[in-house]
Amino acid sequence: MTFLLDIINGLNKFLGYLDISPKYLNRGYTILSIFPTVYILRIVYGLWLNHNYVQLFLYSVVFIILVYFLVLNVFYYFLDKNTKLDVTQLFVKYLPDDAFNIQGDMKQAKSIQTTDAKEIKVDFMEDYQLKLAENIQAMINSKELSVRDMEKEEGFLISENTLYPYYYLKQENAGTYSLQIGTSYHNLEQIGKINQTEELHPLGLFIVGGDFVKSGIRYHEPYRLKLLARPEAAINTETRSRSRRKKYK
Repeated sequence: MTFLLDIINGLNKFLGYLDISPKYLNRGYTILSIFPTVYILRIVYGLWLNHNYVQLFLYSVVFIILVYFLVLNVFYYFLDKNTKLDVTQLFVKYLPDDAFNIQGDMKQAKSIQTTDAKEIKVDFMEDYQLKLAENIQAMINSKELSVRDMEKEEGFLISENTLYPYYYLKQENAGTYSLQIGTSYHNLEQIGKINQTEELHPLGLFIVGGDFVKSGIRYHEPYRLKLLARPEAAINTETRSRSRRKKYK
């Protein structure tokens, strides 16, 4: 048992070192959880053969719990579905958000203060909002963007001052910058240009708009992007914003 735990602990540390999306990281943890579950089943079988019914009952309860959460994780992380038998929803429903420090971690990772910033004019390409909406939906599906439960509270689906996770702002020549976005740093596409004679010190690229609920009615407005800069910031003019280093899970 100790040997198995050492192996699992080593694999857990290895997965923690990888800078991959939460969705695929949790898939890895789900697969990893199969090994202790099978090992507990082996113990249950041995206790049954030895007629040790007290320990058999206790280990059987542990095995059933492990199988239950394993199935839930398969539905959630591999099939993108929730089941009606998911008891974790009761904790989410009745306990405050900060009980697990989930919302706090997401806000720290995705939102920053913008009170002393100014908006930079971007000459966006035609229909860039179609590409933006496609990217945002993909990142919502992969759990890289946190969303509000609009059935329980009003406001925008994606909270205000939420940073767009993957963008690249590059100075092409004196006074001209190109703005690229994607769902990762491997598939960036240009969506606009910036013409500015002053040195550009970007603070962040923020998501604006989308679905929102007001007075119990759900509305929709197209997503758009807002580039903010802080004049006194002293950072490189050619910069990549990587705001989503874990973590939270």
